[in-house]
Amino acid sequence: MIQLGVSLYPEQETPEEIDRYLKLANSCGFIKVFTSLFSVEGSKEQIIQYFRGLSDTAHKYGMQVYGDCNARFFMEMGASPEDLSVFKEMGLDVLRLDLMFNDERDVAIVNNSQGLGVQLNASLVDSVKRIIGLGGDRNRIIASYNFYPLRNTGADSEDVYETNRFFKSEGIRTQIFISSGVKGTHGPWPVSDGLPTVEIDRDLPIGMQVRHMLALGCDEMIIGNAFASEEELKEVAATMKQIYVYGEDRPFYFPGIRDQIPIGDIERIPLTIELAEGISNSEKELLFGFMKHNVSEYTHTIIRSRWGRFDFRFTPIEPRPCDKEYFEPGDVVILNDNVQHYKGEVHIVRKPIRNDAVMNYAGRIAEEELFLLDYLKYMMNFGFIKKQ
Repeated sequence: MIQLGVSLYPEQETPEEIDRYLKLANSCGFIKVFTSLFSVEGSKEQIIQYFRGLSDTAHKYGMQVYGDCNARFFMEMGASPEDLSVFKEMGLDVLRLDLMFNDERDVAIVNNSQGLGVQLNASLVDSVKRIIGLGGDRNRIIASYNFYPLRNTGADSEDVYETNRFFKSEGIRTQIFISSGVKGTHGPWPVSDGLPTVEIDRDLPIGMQVRHMLALGCDEMIIGNAFASEEELKEVAATMKQIYVYGEDRPFYFPGIRDQIPIGDIERIPLTIELAEGISNSEKELLFGFMKHNVSEYTHTIIRSRWGRFDFRFTPIEPRPCDKEYFEPGDVVILNDNVQHYKGEVHIVRKPIRNDAVMNYAGRIAEEELFLLDYLKYMMNFGFIKKQ
C-alpha cells in the first residue's frame, strides 16, 4: 500500500505550526515526515535538541521521521559509518544520504546496528547496485528520489518508471516527492514554485499527482513543500479511497480464472470518465460497481478488461447506436449482446478502431488524464470515477 508523508523545515516553522500540521496530516492518512538536517545552524547539542523536538511531535502522532543528511553534516555531527547514534539521539527513524560515499562506508551505514533505515538516492542506480554487491542489506534500503525547486529541472516520467522497475526487481521500496500548489509554500531554500520530483507534476492537482506516481510504480509519496493546505490533504485522502477497493469473490469463478481475477483488497489506478449520453444502468454498474478492471496482455491498440464478461454474462447489454465511424484514443467502449462470448468486456481505445456495432460507446477518459494510459501494463488494475 502507498505510504504518504509530509515535509517540514523546522528552522522556518514554529513548534505550534508543526504540531497543528502533523495532527491534520495524520488525520488524513499521512504517516511519514521528511526533514532536511543540514539546513539548520547551531552547535551539535542545539541541532540534536532541535530535531529531537520535531521527532517527538511526529512520534506523538505515530509518524516516522526521515532525516536528509549530506557528507559534511555527517562528519560535523561526529557520526561514523560504524556509529550512527547521534541520529538516534535526534529521534530519526530513517537516515537519507543525499550523496553516498561510494565505498564500503555506505555498506556499514546500511547495515548499521542502531536499527536506522537508510534511504539512498534513487537516481544513482549504479551506486545502489554497488552497495548491494558489497553486502548492503537490501531489506533496509529505501530508494529516495530528489525534489526539484527550480522549474524545468525535474525528472522525466519515463526515467522514473524505468528506475522503479529496477528497484521493484530488487524488492526495494521507492519514495518520491509530490507538490503542494499553495502559493508561498517553502522547502529548505527561498524558492516557491512547487517541490516535485517529476517536472510535469509541478502544476497538476495533488490528487492527480498521486495517481501519476502510482502509475509509475512508486511506493511512498512525500509532499515536498510546506505547508500543504487542508483541502489538498483531504484531496489526497479521497484519492487513496478511490485507489484502494475491495473485490468480491464469486462462486462461479473457476480455478485458473480465480487466480487471475483481482479478489480482495485491490490497488487500482482511478481514471476519470465523461459518460456518454444514454448509457444504461447495467453499463454504469459495469464501469463503477465492478472493481476488478484488469489489463490484459497487449495494450498497443486497446486496454482490455476481460473479467466483466464473467460477472455480467447473464445481464443484457443491449446495443446502442453511435454515429462514430471510428472510436478514438481515450474512448471507452463496452462489448454488447451482438458478441455474446465477449459481452461485458470494457476496452479503452489506444489507436483508432472501427465501430463495428459490437461495442457501445460508454464515454471518454478526461483529456488531462490520457497520459496515464501509457503506464497501464499487463495485470495492472484500474477503475473509473465519474467526471463531475
